[in-house]
Amino acid sequence: MINHINQWMKRGRDFLILLIIALPALAQGSSETGPQQTLEPLLKIEWETGPNLPQGFQDSDGGVLDGSLITVGGFCSGGLEKDNEEKPGKYPRGFLKKGWILNLSEQDRGWKQLPDLPGAARQGLSCAKVGEALYFWGGFSYTEPYCYADGWRLLKREGDWVWEELPSLPWPVTTIAMSTIGSKIYAFGGADYNAEAFFTETDRSGDLKRLGARLLVLDTEDLEGGWRELSECPGTPRWVHAMANIDGSLYVIGGASGNVVIDGTSFGYCTIVDNWRYDTETDQWMRLRDLPVSSGNFPRGTNLVFEDRYILLPGGHQYTYVLRPDGTVDDKYGSASQARPESGLHNDCFVYDTQTELFGTADPLPIDNNLPMTVVHGDDVFLLGGETGGGVVDGEYYGHHPDLFLRGRIQKANSENLQ
Repeated sequence: MINHINQWMKRGRDFLILLIIALPALAQGSSETGPQQTLEPLLKIEWETGPNLPQGFQDSDGGVLDGSLITVGGFCSGGLEKDNEEKPGKYPRGFLKKGWILNLSEQDRGWKQLPDLPGAARQGLSCAKVGEALYFWGGFSYTEPYCYADGWRLLKREGDWVWEELPSLPWPVTTIAMSTIGSKIYAFGGADYNAEAFFTETDRSGDLKRLGARLLVLDTEDLEGGWRELSECPGTPRWVHAMANIDGSLYVIGGASGNVVIDGTSFGYCTIVDNWRYDTETDQWMRLRDLPVSSGNFPRGTNLVFEDRYILLPGGHQYTYVLRPDGTVDDKYGSASQARPESGLHNDCFVYDTQTELFGTADPLPIDNNLPMTVVHGDDVFLLGGETGGGVVDGEYYGHHPDLFLRGRIQKANSENLQ
């Protein structure tokens, strides 16, 4: 009997020791989903300015085709008073259907105009690249129907740039994130808009539930088959989020909610911090660790991945509150960096390492910037336009929706520690 008691006591001590060891991890949630307590530099990015954009704008999209960088759509607020004093004529107010192209091997020749997008002028349209064509869908504007479902393909035929109409999305949506695997385009999340607010929990009518958690796929080799829906993400519905494909898995990171109202109290737009990986072979979602800092509004980008491993997450905005997958609201957490605190925006460049499943950092942007169009191309990352609140880069002033083109040269921060 005494031996049994001694064995029970020993097991109890062993359990207590294991519990004490595990307490730090339990305090911040599971080791896989809780936010990290520290961030290490993963990448170095040397930022420099390139040829200014033809005008200032935010929230365009595009990608690289045949060695040239393309941007389509966007919006310019008209500029602040200082913007127009510093750069008269560079900030005309309005939504855009314009497109521009920059030959990356001849940047000194500047941006050239492309044929206009055939659909309505808009911002928040989303782009995917398949082969030597760019595919665009969605977006929003301040005039009816406010949010769009139409799609268009841009490519060269017999030396000329042409637009071709595509099957529409099943519903109107803005800033849906897109990634390409082979001939298939995956589209996730996004928001509806009715000229008064953005909606992610439903569409504007309230009929389409969990709009910002839905996943679609289109095979560009079977356009007549149209879009079909896959398993929805179990996480928080979202827009202005990042999505990237690595080895057949889709990584969904960050974003924001629509206006959150709980028991009559409005919390406004909230940061989304839960992140997910989707396996395209099994149609299954798995939760990743939360953002280390509750900051977001990340670019959706045709490619955000460096060396098939690191997902770049530049700039953004930190809302006052965080919306959790269970519908509860928490205060923001962590410190987001700023070049100019009065801008209300941020210049962090977070990085997610898909091999270690850890977040880290890269060199911050030279200016606070929310939702700049972002494309990784080889060892370069290109940032176009965005929302800055105004600021100076390399001695030149850039406005609220800037005519700013940034090029970053990427390398590992410490190759010996990142194997």
